[in-house]
Amino acid sequence: MDILALCRKMVILFFCMATGFAAAKGGAMDLQSNKKLSALVVNIANPMQILASALTGEHLLSNGETLRLAGLIVLIYLGLIALSFPAAKVLRVKGSEAGLYRFMFIFSNTGFLGYPIVESLLGYQATFYVTLFVLFFQLFCWSYGASLIRGEARFRWQVLRQPCVAASLAALAIYLSGWQPPALLHQAVKYVGDITSPIVMLIVGCSLAQMRFGQIFGSWRIYALMILKMVLMPLAAFFVLRHVLTNDFTFHVLMVILCMPVATNTTI
Repeated sequence: MDILALCRKMVILFFCMATGFAAAKGGAMDLQSNKKLSALVVNIANPMQILASALTGEHLLSNGETLRLAGLIVLIYLGLIALSFPAAKVLRVKGSEAGLYRFMFIFSNTGFLGYPIVESLLGYQATFYVTLFVLFFQLFCWSYGASLIRGEARFRWQVLRQPCVAASLAALAIYLSGWQPPALLHQAVKYVGDITSPIVMLIVGCSLAQMRFGQIFGSWRIYALMILKMVLMPLAAFFVLRHVLTNDFTFHVLMVILCMPVATNTTI
């Protein structure tokens, strides 16, 4: 793992966030521009990023291994949903706030941060593993997750029309088909997809600029949630997954993804 590359990537991402913060304070960005940029990310940039991961022509996993990994990811999400109930009780949140905190516990920044960080640590060939995680992230996030924000926990099949979900399913189909796409196609799609992370960090920075200092750093529940989500849960997953996965590379990718912070979709 290239830790130095990760540090450089994190500095760049935080610079983008600081730029968004400064742009909002200077009047170049506001909540209206955030809505437009969010729509751009969700409907165009992120779907392109997802497709690019499957257009490399590289196949590190057989089709059987890919489907088994997909099944394991589903089990991970079901486990996170189950654990989110006691997590909300530990954090002493109720009502609509409980749904929000359960959402933040279940859903990590798999796509927007997951792609650049996994690529920095493990190489670009690892990004398709992220796409598998993103596929089920999108399915659960835009159905069950969105219902948690609304206060009604149920699956909505309309999620299958969501661009990121459609792109994830297409990426999985491309990978399983074994199609070798032209290099130019991959480069063009990746070129557009690469704008995802910078725009997302601009959105986060602009959102932070609209908040008071106490709102950002003043809630003990946020710190407690981070300990549960980014320390205790990954540690538990480490001891479970190392006995389940025989492929060390897959194990490393999943552990990196499980250590991601709260999904930016919470803001979007």
